[in-house]
Amino acid sequence: MTTELIRPDVADMVLRVYERSVHPELIETLRALRIQVGRYEATLRLSRHGHSLEFRGSDYTVTEVATSRHNPLPVHQCMVDRRLIGYRTHMVDGRGVRYHCSYQLEAVPAEVYLQIHREMEMDARKSTLAIALPGSSTSSPLCLSFLRSDLLPEGLVVHSYHTFPDNGAILRIQTLFEILPE
Repeated sequence: MTTELIRPDVADMVLRVYERSVHPELIETLRALRIQVGRYEATLRLSRHGHSLEFRGSDYTVTEVATSRHNPLPVHQCMVDRRLIGYRTHMVDGRGVRYHCSYQLEAVPAEVYLQIHREMEMDARKSTLAIALPGSSTSSPLCLSFLRSDLLPEGLVVHSYHTFPDNGAILRIQTLFEILPE
C-alpha cells in the first residue's frame, strides 16, 4: 500500500519544544543529518509535516518539533506547545544550553507566493537538508522543506523553511542552540 506525502494544512501546524529526545519513529523522518557541535551533537530531521531539531549533550537535550497538531507526540517534558501563527519568539534556558527560536508564518497572494516559491526552490538546492513533496494536485507547486545550518563558536543556528502551496503560506523558523559558559 502506498502512502501519499501530502503536507498538512498550515492551520494545523504547531511548535513543540521538549526537554528530552522524541523517539524518531514518531516523526516520520524522510531525511536526517547529524552535526557535531563541540561536545554536543545535533540531529536535524525533515518529515512530511515539518522538522525536528535535537541538540544533545551529556546531561541535557532540547528537541524542537514543527509538526501537525494531529501528529501524536508525547506531552512529558514539553516546554512549549504553540500553534504556528503570526510571529513569535521563545527562549528556554537548560543545563548548559539556551534554546531560542523565532518563527513567522506568512500567507501571501498567489502571484507573490509563486515568485517566493521559485526563489525558495533555488535556495533549497544550497541548503543543508531539503525535501520536495508532491502538492495536492498535479498543477500544484511542490511542498518544499529545507534547513540551513551554521556552526557558531558557541552553538548552532538552524534556519527552517516550509511551504504550503494550498494555503499560499511560508513558514520560517530560526532556531539558536547556544552553549552557555560553565
